[in-house]
Amino acid sequence: MKRIKSTILYSLLAASSGVLCTSCADKLDLSPIDYYGSGSYWKTEAHVIGYMDGIHKHLRDAAFQHTFIWGEARGGALISSGTSADGMGMLYGDIKLQNFDEDHTGGINKFGDIFGRLTNINLFIARVTDATYMDDTKKGYYLGQAYGLRAFYYFDLYRTYGGVPLRLSADVVEGVTDPNKLYMARATPKEVMDQIKKDLDKSMEYFGDNNSFDPNNRGNKKGYWSKAATECLMGEVYLWISKVSTGDDSANESNLGIAKTHLQNVLSNYGLKMLDDFSSVFDAKNGKGNSEIIFAVRYAEGEATNNNNLFTYAMATGSTKDNYLANGEKFLDALNIANTGSQQLEYKHEIYNSFDVTDTRREATFIASYNKNVETNELTLRGTHVRKNIGYVNAQGSRIYCGDYIIYRLPLVYLMLAEIENMQGGNVAQYINIVRKRAYGTNWNEAIYGYKNSDYTTNELAILHEKDKEFIQEGQRWWDIRRMTLTKGGKHLVFCKEGSIGTDTPTLDETTEAHKVLWPVDKTLLGNDPLIYQTPGYATYKKQE
Repeated sequence: MKRIKSTILYSLLAASSGVLCTSCADKLDLSPIDYYGSGSYWKTEAHVIGYMDGIHKHLRDAAFQHTFIWGEARGGALISSGTSADGMGMLYGDIKLQNFDEDHTGGINKFGDIFGRLTNINLFIARVTDATYMDDTKKGYYLGQAYGLRAFYYFDLYRTYGGVPLRLSADVVEGVTDPNKLYMARATPKEVMDQIKKDLDKSMEYFGDNNSFDPNNRGNKKGYWSKAATECLMGEVYLWISKVSTGDDSANESNLGIAKTHLQNVLSNYGLKMLDDFSSVFDAKNGKGNSEIIFAVRYAEGEATNNNNLFTYAMATGSTKDNYLANGEKFLDALNIANTGSQQLEYKHEIYNSFDVTDTRREATFIASYNKNVETNELTLRGTHVRKNIGYVNAQGSRIYCGDYIIYRLPLVYLMLAEIENMQGGNVAQYINIVRKRAYGTNWNEAIYGYKNSDYTTNELAILHEKDKEFIQEGQRWWDIRRMTLTKGGKHLVFCKEGSIGTDTPTLDETTEAHKVLWPVDKTLLGNDPLIYQTPGYATYKKQE
């Protein structure tokens, strides 16, 4: 007899029961206020605000998965195995090595536990749509956020798994008690994408002419989903489906025009401007919500910290402290890490060496450690330690990793537009050079460092490598090599040596590993849910009778 409890159902119930949170004026407050089923809830705008804060808190819980696990780890920029320069064993080897099958899902199960988050959004949509205690403008703002965030989650699922269950109602908390009625098969990729488009359109409709990042003056700068975030996501979605086919959802170049329109709107309608200094973008004390950022997942001292300590070094047990800086002095604790860091994730030396020394992003992103020949004083590169977005040292002298995970910022818009221009035969240099000019700062000389428009392949690789330098640790590279192509309409870079770093071997072998562009479903879920099938290309798991 098949087990009647669905693993997805368990995650839905667990996630739904305690999401609600109140909010202070300037940050998320994670204290619970009530359960969704209470008769006293959904009566005031404060309840709506508290629930939406909870939804954003849930997004923060999933931010490392979104940014690193799904967006960065598989991209080929990280050392895949062995020990780091600091002597630590490195994490996520299976993911970095593309070692996927039913027994190896990279520690990601139940579709990444996204469905509990989706159910909370579904409940929010159901309750707020029917609310009579707010005017339409306020309701529109909150529903614009909800539909935008639902599209965001489903786009993650679409790119990662292809077809997934399309759960669009709050039935799991609406009195349905029979688990068998809550089983749901995977929709086709096209059905999922069609729903993403509908949700994006609804988000735009509900936001209307509300272009503000903080219409209610709550002070959480760029930490809440906004109309600008929806338009960024629309640009990302429509660019993706212009170039990538997924199952029954075939790529269609006509989508480029929609992507371009929304990305140009982002440039024109929201008062955005790139900062002059690259490192200032990630200043956790003074840079949060700056003019370049469109949407970021908020971290704060005393509330929640990010995972970027994993890219640094360990003072107590590591060896980096005994190495040397580029100036020949002992490394010691150059970043004031004390005992808060480790190096269980490290970027390849080829990434560090790809930067011009006059590119300010190199030193703003990394601090290098060197071996030193005591006889000749010659230095050789030993390790790359990330200094970008590692928070600050607080008043008590402790490093706090409270830098925000930035989901969308202006240079991403420029480089997506460059990619669209390349598909349309236009001039990509106009966008690449905006990003590059800031990177070189006072060293900028267009004759030396400026990019000149070229053929499709040269342009595409130039965009990729510009993103490699601009977006270290920001969750772009896996999606880039999945989407970008060596020739127009040709092979995706994930299957080409040109998309790899430090090797002539493609990230995936197109003949034997093409199915690995999508993630497998774990055996536990397959065994527990009779309607879930395995991702195409992976072995079929037989459920226990």
